[in-house]
Formats: sequence, structure tokens, C-alpha cells
Amino acid sequence: MKNRLLLFLSIVFLAGLFINVSAQENKGIQFHKNESWESIVALAKKENKLIFMDCYTVWCGPCKALARDVFPQEKVGDFFNPRFINVQYDMEKGDGKMLYNKYKKYIIGFPTLLLIDQDGKVLQQMAGYQEPDKLIEGIKNASAGNDLFSLGERYKKGERDFTFIKAYISSLQGAFLKDSVTAVANDYLSRIELKELDKDDVWEVLGPTIKDVNSPAFNYVVQNADRFTYKLHRDRYRINRQLEGPIHAEVSRLIRLSKNDQGEYLPLVNDKAQEDKMLNFISRASLNKYNETKAKFFIHRLLIDGNYPEAWKYITDCANMGLTGFYSYHLQNYIEYMSAKSNDKKLLKEMLAKLEEYKLTENDKNPQFSYHMYKTMSVINSKLGNKKLAEQQAEKYNELDAQKRKEMEEYFKRN
Repeated sequence: MKNRLLLFLSIVFLAGLFINVSAQENKGIQFHKNESWESIVALAKKENKLIFMDCYTVWCGPCKALARDVFPQEKVGDFFNPRFINVQYDMEKGDGKMLYNKYKKYIIGFPTLLLIDQDGKVLQQMAGYQEPDKLIEGIKNASAGNDLFSLGERYKKGERDFTFIKAYISSLQGAFLKDSVTAVANDYLSRIELKELDKDDVWEVLGPTIKDVNSPAFNYVVQNADRFTYKLHRDRYRINRQLEGPIHAEVSRLIRLSKNDQGEYLPLVNDKAQEDKMLNFISRASLNKYNETKAKFFIHRLLIDGNYPEAWKYITDCANMGLTGFYSYHLQNYIEYMSAKSNDKKLLKEMLAKLEEYKLTENDKNPQFSYHMYKTMSVINSKLGNKKLAEQQAEKYNELDAQKRKEMEEYFKRN
């Protein structure tokens, strides 16, 4: 009798556990998965609902995160389940392939989330991982007629009040249309007094879009970074990150050692005024890497003047001081450039010695040597008259380069 009672209680417990787990699983969005599109459209017409479609692939990380963390949430299910026919399609198989071709102009990446009417017209487009509230807001706005495409038409007709711009930028961001966000934001910024950025609601919408180092708005943020922090109580870490990215990208452009399609070096960018402007920005906003940037610009001036021995002296000094941007990878780039431009044997020997020093670390856990350095060593040895060694190093480079290319091809085949 006792055993029967224990068995009965166990069955009741397991049944309750199963029911609880099932209830948890049913709280999120209930999807029709990879069913025939024809049947989905018929169901949408029968129930007089719009179609919410999750376009995914099996290899997409953000797709898996949405499916794991967002779609199962109760509040998400409560919004979507009564209102829409919810469907998921793998874009690489079955009807998913057909739907990808049908809607590919709206699918800029994965995941893409589409709201579609019963006639197959796309009403809303969102892309990338979406937080639950943002997802609900984006689809709710579309259901109310404030979809991305309707807002776009209103924008084309000249609507420019802040409330509208805020909604339009939010919709563009949800669709991951970064270039359009930038264009709309820049246009609006050009129409207002920059003092408007002192208002918190304006800053929240437009502040993060200000990334053009040559724009008046960027200059305004740089000049007012301290005031934004101490008077307006804005997050200085976020402001610095926003400013540093574009500034350091512009610094990289100014000092880049670029090649043409034939592998020949292009003329160096010669814009001292822009260099001084970037240094001023870094100093005025108290950003990181002022000394490193100043050193890079000084070396760049020496390279423009063709003073390669002096440039090499400062490059090695910066490397010895451990400055950011003067690691073995960066020195290899400088050496490759100067070895192509200079026949100074003393300089060539010094640069070759540095590469040979890096080669000693080839088998270390954190090597400073890269196989690309074999190619540069070959060029230098050729100029120094060491023809046989130059040929051996060129062969070594070609062998390793072919091996790396093959490894990359195999990787992309697997993934």
C-alpha cells in the first residue's frame, strides 16, 4: 500500500512538473515553423490578421539569441499571439528560400523581422537582435500606421518636427539602416541651433549619431564635453567613446600607408591642418592617446619628407616606450614601406635586424613574428645583395600564404 502511494505521488509530481514546464514554454510567441507560405497566407486571411515573420538562418548567432531570450518571454507572447500569425522561416531551405528571394530587398542581414499584410506587402522591417520592449514598440507602431515606409513617405514630403524625426530615426535604427539614420540626423542637425543638443530629449535621439569629425555638431560636442559632464550630468564614458572612435578613425586615415591594386604605395596623405585639428580635439575633450597620436603625426611628417632614418629612430623609440600603435605589426608596416622607398643600406640593415629579432619569437606562445615579415625580409635582402636568401624567404612567404588561404577557404566552407 505504501509503495502504491509513493508511486501515485511521484506520478502526480512529474505530471505537475510537465504541466508547469509546458506552461512556461507556451508563454512566449507561438510560431508556425517553416510551414507552406500558401497555407500561412490563407490562415492570415481566414483570421483577418497580419503576418509577423522571423527570417533566420541556423548559423546566425543573434537569431539564436532572439529565439532563446526574447521570443519566449510572456509579455512578448501576450502582445504577438492574439494579434498576428507568427511564422519562422529558415531562409536557406524550403519555402524560406522562396521567401528570401521574394523579400530580399528588405532582408539586409539576419535576423530580419517583417510585418506583412494578407496581400504579401511588407509593412514593417526590423533587423538584428531586438530587446523585448523595442521589438514590441516597433511592431506596435507599424500596426498603428507609423511603419518605416509610411514614415519615409512623410519625410520625403518634408515633415521635420522633432517628434516625427524621433519616431523616424527609431524606426530606421530598428531596421539597422545606419546610413539612413546618419543622413536624417545630419539633415535635422543642420536645421537647428546646436544649443538644442543641451536638451536631454534631443541629445538622447541625436547625440549618438554625431560621428562626422568635420561637422559643426561634432565640434560642438568636443568643445562642450566638460560642460555636458559636469553641468548637464551626462555620462562622460559614453561621450568619450563616441568621440574617440571617429577621431582615431580619422587619424588612421591621415597616416595610412595605402597601396593600389598593383601593390604599389600611393602618395601619403598630406593634411597638416587636419592633423592639428585632431590633436586639438583630443586635447580639448581630454581623450586618450594624445602623445601616441602626436608621435604618429610627427613620424608621418618625416615619411612625407623622405627622412626615413630619422623616422626609423622615432619609430623604435616609441616602440621601446611601449606606446599604443607601435607594436610588431605596426613596425612591420613601417618597415615594409621604407624598404620599398629607401636604398640606404645602414637603414635597411637596422630594419632587417628588427625583423630577425621578431623571428626569434616565431614559436613563442605570443609571437611577435608574422609570416608576412618573410616577404619584407626578402625585399630587404634583395636590396642588400643577398639574392639566395631573398629567394628562400620569398618562397617561404608564398608557401605560408598559400597555406593560410587554403585554411580560410576550408573554414568558410565549413561555416
